[in-house]
Amino acid sequence: MNLIGEHVDYLGGVVLPAAVDRHTRVSGRQAREWSIESNVGGGLDYLRAIGVELGAPPQSVAVESEVPPGSGLSSSAALLVAIAAGLRPELDGVEAALACQRAEQAATGVHVGVMDQFASALGRRGHALLLDCSTLEYQPVPFPDELVIAVIDSGEHRSLADTPYNERRREAEAGDPKRMRHVESEIVRVHAFVDALKERRFERLGVLLKESHQSLRDDFEVSTPTVDALVEQAWGIEGCLGARIMGAGFGGSILALIERGRETSFAEAMKREVIYCATADGAFTHQVKAL
Repeated sequence: MNLIGEHVDYLGGVVLPAAVDRHTRVSGRQAREWSIESNVGGGLDYLRAIGVELGAPPQSVAVESEVPPGSGLSSSAALLVAIAAGLRPELDGVEAALACQRAEQAATGVHVGVMDQFASALGRRGHALLLDCSTLEYQPVPFPDELVIAVIDSGEHRSLADTPYNERRREAEAGDPKRMRHVESEIVRVHAFVDALKERRFERLGVLLKESHQSLRDDFEVSTPTVDALVEQAWGIEGCLGARIMGAGFGGSILALIERGRETSFAEAMKREVIYCATADGAFTHQVKAL
């Protein structure tokens, strides 16, 4: 998931993602043709694409995932990185992330950035990653124990291929003033967020999340009325520092930062299921068993 820095990775900006403790587990064996069985359904196009990208022979693969598809939690990146780690565990993590990015673009026709794959591959427990998407230089940023990451599903699930995602990207790449106002201000917010984490100014984190959502809503126009209502509900709950739409938008989930110890009261006030996440290692942060 991305703490802040939305819709700037494919423009070479800086982002602050983290791998979280919702896992996708993959097992498989060589076969005559590509096949997949998954508890969340689908995935064959992704499997074929990453197999071709890595030059692997056909595999019969079984997937068990804790990452709900279409919710903004990067389920496709988790699947691709898990498969890549099984097929080519010796790969450098950066190379793996780039291969998974190319595979997702090939499988979907959506021109995604590298952030989701990078975090899934190289995330570090107890940290977020400050990633410069123009150079792929990154550094771990400690994430405070006093804060909990909350994810609330809006119920509006989507496939990016069915949204204006590519249109927004084209507009930003063409320099549309409204889209670029979001991009430029969001990059400033990423740096400010990192400073606030280091200085433990937790209220400042909340302000930046609120500003990020407003910019994504008004300037980049990737939110929805349902998501806006959910974010505003979270803003008004005691113990919630801030919240915003997360992921590519057009539905999916919202992210909120909660003071530790407020989890139960926050979920009760939201009146819906809340997933609490902790930072975790990525698939290439340590050695994994090959398929």
